[in-house]
Amino acid sequence: MVFNIRHMPVGCGTWPAVWTVGGNWPNQGEIDILEGVNNQGPNTVTLHTSSGCTMPASRAQTGTALLNNCDVAASNNAGCGVRMTDTRSYGSIFNNKGGGWFAVERTNSFIKVWFWSRAATGMIPSDVLNGATSVNTNNWGTPRAYFPNTNCPISSKFGLHNIVINLTFCGDWAGNAYGSSGCPGTCIDYVNNNPSAFTNAYFDFAWLKIYQ
Repeated sequence: MVFNIRHMPVGCGTWPAVWTVGGNWPNQGEIDILEGVNNQGPNTVTLHTSSGCTMPASRAQTGTALLNNCDVAASNNAGCGVRMTDTRSYGSIFNNKGGGWFAVERTNSFIKVWFWSRAATGMIPSDVLNGATSVNTNNWGTPRAYFPNTNCPISSKFGLHNIVINLTFCGDWAGNAYGSSGCPGTCIDYVNNNPSAFTNAYFDFAWLKIYQ
């Protein structure tokens, strides 16, 4: 899958996400592709599974691993996240650079996620840039996040998925992180009393392509 996104929701109290999820959660898995809260980047990519899925501490990715146990019961549903190092991957910086492309490759051997800022002139693979009818992921370089099946049977932990694009106001993550994000007052009060603060709380997709 390749997501060509021109703008994402930003601001205190926002929790935007682009993700895929199976039925009977978490037994068929969840892949969070674009996610964060309160305009605090960079982007975090996360897997959520049932028990029996862990990631090696060292693997071929440019992002920074946060936790390596993907089991939702192991760490209060934190999952096994990877934080991107490119500040252009999230929030107002993402928007100011014109957005970019997020790409996901899922096989029975691994799940990989890439990101290219629209400002990364000359670095964006041509098939991604042009929305080609077919893509060659071998030319995309080291992924931002890499989840191999070394200690995670991906074929049984991830089933058929739906794509979800949503924006939550406050909620467990944005609400709990609100005070530490430098935001004023309390999250619920801010959202309820400042509608004009959310003029930039929207997604703008140029296109989404799914390849098999």
